Amino acid sequence: MRRLLRNASVIAALLLAILLPFIASGYSELEKASLATAPLAAAEHYRAAARRIPWRPELYELAGHYFYHAKAYPQADAAYQKAEGRDALSSEGWVAWGDVAYLNGNAERASELWERGLEAPNPSAKLYSRLAEMHRQNGEYAKAADYLQRYVEIFSQDASARYRLGLLLTLSDPNEALSELLHASQLDPQFDPATQTLRTALNLSALSESPSERKVVIGRGLGLVEEWELARAAFEEAVRLDGNNAEAWAWLGEADQHTAESEAFTHLERALNLNPNSPVVRGLRGLYFQRVGNHYQAVIEFQAAAKLEPENPAWYVSIGEEFLKLGDLILALQAYQHATTVAPEDAQYWRLLANFCAQNNVNIPDVGIPAAEKAVSLTPDDPLALDALGWTMALGGRYYEAELYLSRALKRDPELASAHLHLALVYMEKDDRASMYDHLIRARNLGSEEAQTLLGQYFP
Repeated sequence: MRRLLRNASVIAALLLAILLPFIASGYSELEKASLATAPLAAAEHYRAAARRIPWRPELYELAGHYFYHAKAYPQADAAYQKAEGRDALSSEGWVAWGDVAYLNGNAERASELWERGLEAPNPSAKLYSRLAEMHRQNGEYAKAADYLQRYVEIFSQDASARYRLGLLLTLSDPNEALSELLHASQLDPQFDPATQTLRTALNLSALSESPSERKVVIGRGLGLVEEWELARAAFEEAVRLDGNNAEAWAWLGEADQHTAESEAFTHLERALNLNPNSPVVRGLRGLYFQRVGNHYQAVIEFQAAAKLEPENPAWYVSIGEEFLKLGDLILALQAYQHATTVAPEDAQYWRLLANFCAQNNVNIPDVGIPAAEKAVSLTPDDPLALDALGWTMALGGRYYEAELYLSRALKRDPELASAHLHLALVYMEKDDRASMYDHLIRARNLGSEEAQTLLGQYFP
């Protein structure tokens, strides 16, 4: 017995002699990790510490976090897997593990990990928003709405989440969608313009007797706020409900162009075959041909739309744009002028006529300036109208008046890049290089490429 005890003592001493330095080195790695300045170095130290201190399995998750921040996604994945295998992965660890899989190009595995994370004790609410986004990307809008609803129940003051939920619900529950959108706009005013647009669309859709038409109206509203993926889903539902709805097919073709789908022309041809006398169908076909560079066919479509709906001035502007691209300034000018005769009290079309003259430097004194003056008389505080008048005045050599109107435009909207550019051109004619430079800088900073070109030309 004594001999056995002596042997056991010797073995224990040997084990301690081996293990103590090993464990001590683990704590040393832990200290090095806390002092590391680079995420990758910290991650490697935490991983080494976890291997040497087996009763601290949570260090694997910590290593995973630092590998994540270092963008070393395969190593992060392995570390999270180690933590999960030792039942030491926290609720936030499940979120991060899924993020790593997604960033590593494996969206399907990311979804699986986030789903598993929901089954863990005290799951993170972030999992709901992650899964909502994944289902949205996959076109599974009902599932996306369900997960986002659960997220919003926890984070009720998240305006962005409420707005996204409202968008998703436009496809399935318009009344609840409007409630969420209004709540989002109350929490954050930046969502108010889009909310008002969608509110109008949802209210108009409720007045439609046809279920297919209701979906078309909702889809158009979603398109107006640049939510074309959701709009496309609405138009797809519209044609499913009524395969003979020509405008639904035309709008589906329009949505296809915004979402990089390949069947736009097929849908537009079907719409034409169903109803060649719809101005909406002909107008959307015109937009399609305009985008693909077939301006001759675009003119034909816009002219057909104008014949069917002669009281709509927008068609004549579109006709003018296409004649301009075809190089026929005379017919283009006539089209813009006709738009003003159709809507003589609408300042927008007078301004467009003035801008057409200015952009092409044609008929400035007899058409361009009078058109801009009419626009200003109708909307005296509109900075765009004031800019158009100042620009045409400058092209007509009336620099004093041009400076006056352009200054008024900038007083109304100091961030109007075109007014800064046009005022710079006035100062160039007046040989005021300092003022010219200042306004070119402002215009460039506001996104004017022409201002950038002029700066390189006059102030190299």
